[in-house]
Amino acid sequence: MVGVLGLAAAAAGLVSACAAGQVPQVERVATAFATGDPATRCALLAPATRAAVEHDRPGACPDTVAGGTRPGGQVQHVEVWGDQALVRVAGDTLFLTRAGDGWAVSAAGCAPAGEAPYACRLEGP
Repeated sequence: MVGVLGLAAAAAGLVSACAAGQVPQVERVATAFATGDPATRCALLAPATRAAVEHDRPGACPDTVAGGTRPGGQVQHVEVWGDQALVRVAGDTLFLTRAGDGWAVSAAGCAPAGEAPYACRLEGP
């Protein structure tokens, strides 16, 4: 039993170390999104999120992003779980997802919704 617990603890430490190694990259993307102009923000969206944003109005991403999120600022908190991350910046909460070799914003303008999942003004499927 102790051996199994030791392996589980070692695995948890390895996952935490891997996640911690992703924090700087996640912070860079979140900061660029939070402080960027609408075109920059669109470029940082995950493909599925951008497709959802432009579903009814192709090419409307900059207008939608400008109206659906608040410009933020400094990163206040980061949590990384494998290929997903939550980032709190001044004035906003973002969700990021692993996209190829980097990270992309999958949801923005998010606020806690009590017992329900976050309510986000900008999100993909």
